[in-house]
Amino acid sequence: MKARFLWLDMRATFRERKTWLAAGMLAYAALAMPVIAAKPPEHVLSALKGWFSTSDPFILFLFIWTDLAMNKSITVIGVVLAGSLLIREKETGQLAVLLSKPVSPAAYFLARTLSACAVMGVLYIGAHLATALLVSRTLPGFRPALFFASMTVHLFAAFFCVCFSALMAVLIQKRALAALVSLLMLSLLVGLAFIGFYNPAWSGLSAFNPLTQGISMLGHVEDPSPAHMVGPMAVLLGMNAVVLALGALRARHLEV
Repeated sequence: MKARFLWLDMRATFRERKTWLAAGMLAYAALAMPVIAAKPPEHVLSALKGWFSTSDPFILFLFIWTDLAMNKSITVIGVVLAGSLLIREKETGQLAVLLSKPVSPAAYFLARTLSACAVMGVLYIGAHLATALLVSRTLPGFRPALFFASMTVHLFAAFFCVCFSALMAVLIQKRALAALVSLLMLSLLVGLAFIGFYNPAWSGLSAFNPLTQGISMLGHVEDPSPAHMVGPMAVLLGMNAVVLALGALRARHLEV
């Protein structure tokens, strides 16, 4: 029954205008990336040469794609998909009806959040597949293994954006305010994601930032290995589990 509900909720979400808006945002990023990668801004080139000590076009592209495109996109899409979770149902009176069925508030919260994560995953992976097809034709030295390894780790940071937005929704219970707080907090995490690159002395503290964990493969572009993927993914799984548990705990005490 739970699997059936997840599937139906995903189908319903894919039909919503907000999901098409998110898909359009990612499509635009994918289409624009070959142009940006071909002639990146000078300040970006200067910073990257300082961090990575390389002019490899693929490394430059991977940074631009991960930071300028994906980090910004997942914060917005996370809020779009989960920023009003349970709020809309409560405002329309649907939540009371739904919870009169044999389902607990915590279970309903978890199902809706996991459904939003699944939608995020489909959009995110689709954007990477499209970008790989477009960029590999024009970018010399394109390394698909490293590109998709980075994607795999960063995907769990995208899930965090969804889970965090869902948590803010059930904590604040005001649609506009919850979305605003989620966007501000996630944007702050994005802004601090590369602080370990700017100043290695902060690398230990930045490890607590889920967005830093998501971009961690950029620190191993010269010697990537499965171990560099497993550690950050495990950390992000733990962070997501904690956020989901807090959201489920709060959902138990929602007044309908």
